[in-house]
Parts: sequence; structure tokens; C-alpha cells
Amino acid sequence: MKKNLIIGCVVAGWWFSSSAAANQQETWLSGERQTIAAAANQLLAKAQSYQQQLNDYCAKPEPQGLAKTQQAWQQNYQAYLPLQATALGPLVDLKLNWALSYWPDKKDTAGRKVKAALASEAKALSRTHSNLRSQAYLLFETLRGEQRCALLPQTLEFYLASVEQVQQGLSLPALEQLEHAQQLSDFLNSYRLQASQMLRKLRAMYSAKHQRLRPYQGEAWRANLSMALLRQQLSLLQARYHAYLQPYLASVDGKLAEALAAQFVAAGQQLPQQEPSATDANLAAWQEAEQALVALDALFVHQVPQALNIELGFNNNDGD
Repeated sequence: MKKNLIIGCVVAGWWFSSSAAANQQETWLSGERQTIAAAANQLLAKAQSYQQQLNDYCAKPEPQGLAKTQQAWQQNYQAYLPLQATALGPLVDLKLNWALSYWPDKKDTAGRKVKAALASEAKALSRTHSNLRSQAYLLFETLRGEQRCALLPQTLEFYLASVEQVQQGLSLPALEQLEHAQQLSDFLNSYRLQASQMLRKLRAMYSAKHQRLRPYQGEAWRANLSMALLRQQLSLLQARYHAYLQPYLASVDGKLAEALAAQFVAAGQQLPQQEPSATDANLAAWQEAEQALVALDALFVHQVPQALNIELGFNNNDGD
């Protein structure tokens, strides 16, 4: 009888432990669904506001209106950052990602496409090349108001259509329809993809091999905001981790959860405050930032999936 009581206690303990882990996992998934859907809604709202501001500017192309439109562009890019390179829902389609922001772009394809469109009679860009980086050329290069407005209205129409596609595919009902196993894989994979993307962004601007900076390889170099956007993207991913993934990971491996939280802090402290275009850049700081992002990326690639026993998929959003 005593033996049966011990066995019963062990089984009950296992059941309660498994039940608690399952509840913690569902809390994580629920939080991810809500924050992803909210980010998609925010992106659409910002895109609609951006389009209205552009229409106001093109109705009366003056410097003050241009400055407001540039600010609306920046706010749109910031709203895109939580979803960039996540491969969530429709964003698994690489062409849709390009229709939002064509990067990396080593040969400045975005700039060349805009130049060609301005020189043509049609004055039009394809949907794929009506992205935020093409818009940056039209907003931040030295152009006349009529030149900007010859392309921007149609460009914003295409861009808004792409954003609407993202918002529909990442709505809460759409995310709730995903299979449980796919949610586990896709949500965790989105962390890995963003960590890898941030490392790629920094390495595009900084060459450790040649010990030099490459400002024109930054994703927002025309607006001189490439590093600012990278810092914000890291901050957004850190906040998302603290709110949703960290509590679940802590229930499985407390030390790893703390180590990952600490690495986010370290990376945030190491990222340079200056843009790569700065003349007095400290290359040692860039090297330290690269090492911090390498460590963050490694945690999401190896330790975290292993600890949570979640298999990650690979797709076109992965780096080289």
C-alpha cells in the first residue's frame, strides 16, 4: 500500500508538472499571437496615415510638407521592424518582403529602379520595387516636388496593398487557425530569423576583415537611419522576449532564460550610437557589437530550440 501511495504521488507530481508546462506554453503562444496581430494592425494604420500625408504633400509640395512625409516614412519603417524577416504567415514569401523593403541591396537596385522610372515616360515602378527603400530615394534625394510626386502616389498604392496583404495574413483569427506545432515552430523561428537579420545588418555596415565601415550598405542610408533602426529592432525584440518567451523558457530552463535576457542587455549596450557615416567612428565598438550579436544569434539558433524541444524550419528568409 505504501508503495502504491508513493507511485501515486510521483504520477500526480508528473501530471501537475506537465499541466503547468502546457499552460505556460499556451500562455506564450497566446501572447505571441496577440502581439504579432497588433504589430500588423499598427503597420497598416501607419501606412494609411503615411499615404494621407503624402497626398497632402503632393497637393502642395513645400519643404515643410516634405519633412512631415519623411517623418511618416520613418514611422512606417519603424512599424515594419517587428515583422521584418520573421517569415510569419504571408511574410514567408520573399517577394512580399521585397515589396515592403528591398534589402540587402549591395548594388543599390532600389535606387537604379527609381532612376530608370523617373527617366521613363511611364513614370511607374513595379509593386516589388514600390517599397520603403525606393520611397527613401524619392523622399531623401535632391529632387523637385513634381519629380517626387510623379512616382510616389502610385508607389504608395502598391505599398499599401502589400501591407494590407500582411495585415490580413497575420490577423488574430488567421494566426489562431495555425496548427499548434506550426505555431511553436514559426513563433520561435521568428526570433531566430530576426536575430540573424540584425547580425547581417551590422555586418553589412561593418567589415571586420577590412576594418572599415560601409554606410551605403545600411538599409536606410539615404535617411541616415540604418543604425537607429537596428537599435530599435533589437529593443523591440528584447521587449517581446521579456513579455512572452522568457517566462515560458524560464519554466523549462531558468539559467538559459536569464542568460538570453543578459545577452539582450549586452547587445543593446554594445550597439554604436552613431551611424556608420560618422567621421569619428570607433571601429572597436563596432567589433564588440558584432560579437554581442553573434552570441545572441547563437542562443536562438542552438540552445533555445534544444531546451524547448522545438524544431525550426528554414526558408527564403534565412541568410546566406
